[in-house]
Amino acid sequence: MNIVLATGNLDKVGEFEALWPGTGVERAPDGFSPEETGATFFQNAWIKAAALRGSADPGAVVLADDSGLVVHALGGRPGVFSARYAGDDATDEDNCRRLLQELEGQGDRRAAFACVLVALAPGDRMLVASGCCPGEITTAMRGGRGFGYDPVFVPLGEQRSMAEMTRDEKAAISHRGRAARRMSSLLGLVAA
Repeated sequence: MNIVLATGNLDKVGEFEALWPGTGVERAPDGFSPEETGATFFQNAWIKAAALRGSADPGAVVLADDSGLVVHALGGRPGVFSARYAGDDATDEDNCRRLLQELEGQGDRRAAFACVLVALAPGDRMLVASGCCPGEITTAMRGGRGFGYDPVFVPLGEQRSMAEMTRDEKAAISHRGRAARRMSSLLGLVAA
């Protein structure tokens, strides 16, 4: 099975390749960046999948992911704005810094990573899977692996941030890993 990811993010491509070994996983063409105007993770994933479907191989599965960090004390922010929380051109480090500043002095640091996957498969089939990883926000960035908010997020039951885990450890518990395993069963794939 050939899967085309509606993203140019090489970190996400790497995570999916590790989750689905032996499956052809490609990224969207350079410059692919549809405007994410949805109010939910599902809507944004659908927008990205639909934008790529017309230009992808008709026999391929187009898969779009929208994910983000939901922080309880911030009323669910950054949510669908996670990638651009500190501004349109913000780096992952900028976003983490803004989050830590907003939570300074806050006792409630509960949060969750959420992910929604939308697959558009041949025969006009749409498949949807989601995953969530509860945890809490640290008081400082820790670890040099991962991307996004990984340095400031500690999964429930863990002592390490996601950025202190190996790719395999993270995939076993992450929001994207959970959603991908659910999508695997819908697509008839064997997940790692």
